[in-house]
Amino acid sequence: MRDIEYRTTIQDEHWRGEELQWARILAKGHPAKGMVLLYLQKACTAFHEFAPAFQGGALDSRHLDFFRRRLANRLQHLLTTMKNNDLDTLDGAVELAEILRQVESARSMEALAGLTEKLHTTGHVLLDALES
Repeated sequence: MRDIEYRTTIQDEHWRGEELQWARILAKGHPAKGMVLLYLQKACTAFHEFAPAFQGGALDSRHLDFFRRRLANRLQHLLTTMKNNDLDTLDGAVELAEILRQVESARSMEALAGLTEKLHTTGHVLLDALES
């Protein structure tokens, strides 16, 4: 592994640990793992922005189908990238596929928002697998 030092500005211990893990994964120079990391973070960001926006009253529940499709597309892109690069057997892959099924079948905005922490937790499992 190349000797690369990364300095984060994040103070929160949890976020700091995540960011440093991302840096370690990227520093290994494995393009497919780096792209999986990128697509995982894009999916997580979408969910982490969607949930508080909905809970804060900024989103109209009549647009459930729109948000369901958008969030499902993020997860599908991640899973396809993993499959195309022989990373679909990593820990967390099965759970990601199940979250995708739950997104696609969600009957309410609350149900979609409720998947945010499940994705976050699964993301940690996948990140650990990417790093090992």
